[in-house]
Amino acid sequence: MVDARVRVSDELLSKYESVSNATVLGELSRRGYLKVFMNNVHSLAKGRRLVGRAVTLRYLPSRPDLQKQVTRGGHGEGFNETPRWDALEALTPGDCLVADCMGLSMTSTGGDVVFSRILTRKAAGLVTDGGVRDGHKVVRYGFPVYAGGSTPTIGEPNVLPYEVNEPVQCGGVLVWPGDVILGDDDGIVVLPAQLAEEIYDECVHHDEIEQAILEHTQREGVSPKTFYPFNSETEKIYAEWKSRRG
Repeated sequence: MVDARVRVSDELLSKYESVSNATVLGELSRRGYLKVFMNNVHSLAKGRRLVGRAVTLRYLPSRPDLQKQVTRGGHGEGFNETPRWDALEALTPGDCLVADCMGLSMTSTGGDVVFSRILTRKAAGLVTDGGVRDGHKVVRYGFPVYAGGSTPTIGEPNVLPYEVNEPVQCGGVLVWPGDVILGDDDGIVVLPAQLAEEIYDECVHHDEIEQAILEHTQREGVSPKTFYPFNSETEKIYAEWKSRRG
């Protein structure tokens, strides 16, 4: 079984800020990880890069007896002590909340008051395949927000936050606590924590080769098709590109 305690360092997280999601997806595919891109989870704040360790929260369909079981006092609907608050309090810098809402994209997993805690915990961001209530307000906090959509509804009549830091699905992808969550304008890629160190150098190498191809073909006015799949000609222009950069 994968060790749920694997913790990717802040230093390694920062390195992934400049790695292409498409490249990570390709490296994972070559290792047999074919289901790591979330379906129907989109950025509500275009242009914001997300790199964070997953703190997971699982929602279940609501049921009155279960509502009573998991709620621990408090005042007002949505503001009781529930696993949602536990998940938010578990966040540290470099973590992001990943909420499994069963793909109910218009069902709220929280709103601007709830998710303001992500800001005060100095966490990396929010990912959910559910909805974000008042999403236009949440994005003003400045952290990356990825969701099935933005909604004015309240979630608790339909779903119930139930479990924290256990394996979940989000957007059809298995997310293990501590996995690296990578978000860009194309969506979310889940990088298993134990592979983050292993594939990093290969990802950088691939991105550099593609940059070398791009610069060469634009400068010479030739087609990139000559250099795919990577071959001796590709390696030649890559070596020249590296040499020019010392």
